[in-house]
Amino acid sequence: MQRRQLQYFVTVVDCGSIRAAAQKLFVAQPSLSRTISAMEQEMGCLLLHRTVKGVYPTQIGWQIYHYARSILDKFQMLERLRDTQNNNLVGHLRVAIAFLYVKDDLFMRAYHHMNAQDIELCLYETTLEPALEKVAALEAEIGLTVVNDTQLPIFRKMAASKNLHTISLDESQPMYIHVRKNHPLANRPLLPSHQLLRYPRVLLPDDFFSHLNRTVLDDSRLEVESPKRTITVNSYRTILQILRRTNGYIVGNHWQKKELYNSEICSIPLEDVSVRMNLLLLHREREEISEPVKYFLRDFLQDLDLPDIYQN
Repeated sequence: MQRRQLQYFVTVVDCGSIRAAAQKLFVAQPSLSRTISAMEQEMGCLLLHRTVKGVYPTQIGWQIYHYARSILDKFQMLERLRDTQNNNLVGHLRVAIAFLYVKDDLFMRAYHHMNAQDIELCLYETTLEPALEKVAALEAEIGLTVVNDTQLPIFRKMAASKNLHTISLDESQPMYIHVRKNHPLANRPLLPSHQLLRYPRVLLPDDFFSHLNRTVLDDSRLEVESPKRTITVNSYRTILQILRRTNGYIVGNHWQKKELYNSEICSIPLEDVSVRMNLLLLHREREEISEPVKYFLRDFLQDLDLPDIYQN
């Protein structure tokens, strides 16, 4: 199937009439009809219903229409790239994060370094397993994830199986809990985990790694003793609202402390939990990280007082 055929078919569907489409395309109506018939013969089925009032797609015709629109859009993008004087036609910044709160202005700072004609900014806030999938499926260029010691070996193996590379940005840091600043436990310098059991625990949705915690972490009372109440939330912003307005808590890490403090949330290290936390960068093997993502990472690491991994 040729590009011209796709363009003709899309125009016919948009116009709802072969006659109107022929006028728009500046082609003879019989020639356009033959093109559509040739497509139907190639597909082995009708693509259009013909009526006295015009034409409209069959069920498979609608599918062909949407695929054709997508293909034609990509051709148009290639032509724009050919005609532009530089390679800054489209800029992408797509990042998946798991168990991290990032500053609201990080994306805007990266945006100011992008001089592309079209810019796409995507932040996927999720858990560990979906973060792996987002990067593997090209939906995100990188992932920033917090992984505990128990999860780490399996996480690395799963990443390698998907041709993903993991880089340690910081490692072996203590586990924290996060509560509102006027929480009954907020002023403790250290917190025994059993004192949390009377308060509701806020959780992100389950995935493979959260199940792994519950079945493997037998040295942490926090993981084997059940809190009185749990609240599962799939939005990081909603989690912050719940923490601000209830006596709930969420298990976290010290990399979130500064940003959460600005949101009226304080962080307390757990004194009797030996599990340590690790901050990882996830990206696809043999693929260079784009300049917008490098800007984003530099600012992200600077905010955490961590060294720039791209420093010359």
